[in-house]
Parts: sequence; C-alpha cells; structure tokens
Amino acid sequence: MNKKNNIITIIIFQKLDGIIKVTLILLLSSFYLFSQEIPKEFYQYKLGKYFFDIGRNWDQNTTFGPTRYTHGKDISDSLIITSRLGFSLSSEKPDTLYSYSKVIYGFSHFTYKSRFHGYLYSRIVNNLNYFEGYSGIPRDITRLGFRSGETDLSGISYENDWMIIQFGRGRQSWGAGNDIQISLSETCSPYDYGMLDLDFGKLKVRYFHGYLETDTLFFNRYITGRGVEWNNQKNFLLSISEVVIYSGENRPIDFAYFNPMSTHLEIELNNKQNDLGTDNGNGLWQASFDYFNRKNIRFSANYLFDEFILDVEQKQQGKNHGAAYSLRCVFTPLSLQSGISFYGSIISIGTSTFKHEDGRNNFIQRDNPLGWSIGSDAREFKFGINSLVLSKKVIGKVEISKIEIGEGNIINSPYDGYNDYNSVSFPSGNIEVVKNFIGEIEWWYKPNISLTCNFRFNKSDKFKAFNQLELGVDMFFPIQNIL
Repeated sequence: MNKKNNIITIIIFQKLDGIIKVTLILLLSSFYLFSQEIPKEFYQYKLGKYFFDIGRNWDQNTTFGPTRYTHGKDISDSLIITSRLGFSLSSEKPDTLYSYSKVIYGFSHFTYKSRFHGYLYSRIVNNLNYFEGYSGIPRDITRLGFRSGETDLSGISYENDWMIIQFGRGRQSWGAGNDIQISLSETCSPYDYGMLDLDFGKLKVRYFHGYLETDTLFFNRYITGRGVEWNNQKNFLLSISEVVIYSGENRPIDFAYFNPMSTHLEIELNNKQNDLGTDNGNGLWQASFDYFNRKNIRFSANYLFDEFILDVEQKQQGKNHGAAYSLRCVFTPLSLQSGISFYGSIISIGTSTFKHEDGRNNFIQRDNPLGWSIGSDAREFKFGINSLVLSKKVIGKVEISKIEIGEGNIINSPYDGYNDYNSVSFPSGNIEVVKNFIGEIEWWYKPNISLTCNFRFNKSDKFKAFNQLELGVDMFFPIQNIL
C-alpha cells in the first residue's frame, strides 16, 4: 500500500513539475525571451520609457533605440511562439473625413533555443494620417472601411549575451532621453535594413545599413549609421555616432559603407564609393549624453551638426554651421517615485539642417522626416507631467508646448536641396507659432484591454484654434505555443 501511494505521489509530482515548467516558460517568454524592437504603441514600450525617467533598469538604457524586449538566457530549447491579434478604435474630430480611426493589427514572435528569433507586426487602417509613422499606400477601393495595410516591423535575428545580428524592417531611433531624438526617431516611417550590435558590458557599438526608397526617376536612396556608446550601467552614458544618406540613379548598395569603422568623409573625399564625387551623399554626426543623479533628476542632451564650417574664408562669406540640439530634464520627487515626474525640454533644428545640395540626400523617408517629426527650421519648448498609478495600470500625461516653425522647414519641400549655407534669421522667414495643450490617459482595465482618453488644444497664427477630444479602446487576444 505504501509502495503504491509512493508511485502515485511520484506521478502527481511529475505532472505538477511539467505543468510548472510549462507555466514558467510561458511567463518567462512573455517578459524575457523577446529581443526585437517593441512596437511603440504597446504598453511595455511606454512603461520602459517611464522607468528610465525614474532611474530604473538603467543597465538597459541606450542611445541606440528603439527599446527592445529584454533577452533571456538559455530558458528553453523549445520553439516558443507568442502572438497577439487585436484592434484599436479611436474617435476623431467630427469635421474630418473619417469619424473614427480604426486599425486591426497582428504581432507574432518566435524564439528557438533562446538565440534565434523571428518577428512580425502588421496592421491595416482606415485613416493613414492618424497613425504616426505609418507609410502604407492608400488603395482606390476599401474593404470594410479599411483603405491601406503595411508591415511595420518584421525580420529575423540571432542574439547572444554580447552580439545581435538582425535583418528586417523597422526603424532606428538614436539619441538620449525620451521624445527628443533629432537625427533618427521612433516616429519615422519604417525601412529595410541589416544591423550588427556588439555589447561588451559598459561599451557598445552598433552599425546598420538599409534601403529607404526609389523615386520616380529611378534614383535609389540608402541609409547607413555607426556609433559607439559607453554606459556605466548605473546612471551615466555617452555616445557618438554618424548617419549617412547616399543616393544615385540606379545606384546599387555601396560596399564602401559596409565597413563599420569607416567614415563618410574618408570614403567620399578619397573617391572610394561606387558613385564618385562629393554630391552623392550626406553625413551628420551626433553626440549624446544621459545622466541620472541621486536627487532623482535625469538630464539628457543631444548635439548634432550636418555641416561644420571651419574655413575662415567661408565664415567671412556668411556661411554658418548646420546644427541641431535637444535638451530634456526630468525630476521625480522621492516621495512620488512610482507615481509622478515633471519634465521640460527644448529642441532646436537649424534652417538647412538635414538638407543637402542634392535633395535626394535629405534626411527624409516617404515625405516624412527621419528624425524629429516637426522637421527643421524650428524650435520647441515643452513642459509636462508624467504619471504611473494604480499598480502600473494607468499611464497619464499633461503637457504644454510652444513651437516656432520657419518657412525653410524640410517638410514643406522634403526633396529640395539647399542653395547655400549662408547665415539667415532663425527660424527663417514668416514664422508660424503653434501652442499646444494636451492631456492623455491610458488605463489597462485588463491585461489585454485598454481604454484611452486624449484631449488636445491647438492654437496657431495660421489656422483657427480647435479643441479635440478622442476616446479609444484597444483589445488583443494573446496566443502562446511551445513546440
């Protein structure tokens, strides 16, 4: 009898052990296995940005974004597939063409032996202009009200403790601080690229090379970037980087830029590229700094120059640097560390910054800036409050800003080159002043259901002031399998 009971007990514990293992694998796969970029619409992405502001997870903070899911270590040799299918519905202004903006999206990720990954994030929409960074082409006909669809993120990668090799579609977002990236940002349209990232603990280097688009005259446009970053993994990081746009009629991908240790100036000035001359590429250089001190203050800064005038004769002719900078300061009171933080930021982009003599080398992708969404020839002053309350279920924001936009903004003529780099007033020409007041609340009622309420007030010298109230719901259905 005792022997039989022991056998039954062993079987029960084996079953329980199996269930516990499967449960742990599912949980760990949800939070640690992923290694690709997190879609910026997802809760995990927004939560990660807030944690950096209050000094948490600083070892994962980097100027080479966007934010990625944390990579796990040897969790399972199985093939783990995690997917979600969802939809989002948001109300809009009643006088717009569409009363509601709606999207159906699908996200899927697989991991094999914790090193090999594949990912896919696609969506179909009815209103192309409502979704930031969306670049799908509208169709002449609609299906159930939807007019367009595109794959925003997709690809395959291999990742271990110190290296990432990745090929796919997405975007790079380089710079320190939340929402102040100026050269490459999380709001730009996606593009196809390959990436190599090497992480040696406190020292990290990243290189990527991608294809942007081909225009109607068969000029191919490419992008490549390289950077190095030092992070003490506690409260301080510093990086320098170079990003280059190059183009040409029927120009193939340029292997001269495949060298991660090369520089644009050395390649171009020594005629090592496959399209000779100094008019077929445009490089910019950026330094970034991020620091969190003991008083719960985070200070982030980025400085960038596109053209750097050193020649005295050029200065006497009135030529000026093509530069940009951004600053952001966040304060989180110690008594409210898990709840509220206050921030202020300044962004300033020069009149000719991001432009080139040949407009095909401008920092543009499908008519939209690759960097700051406002474009160039502009500056912004912003103050706001972020909050995370009710056991991390509610994310809120209240923000006021003032934007000054000049006539030379790159958005007005995205593929036009500059005539010269002579000094002009900044912002240039007839300046448009835009004042914004926004409030946003996102409440995760259930782990897979969120409700949003956004209020926006805009006032400008050039258009009538308006109020906008948006209500929305986002719901998805998670699917997980272990094979």
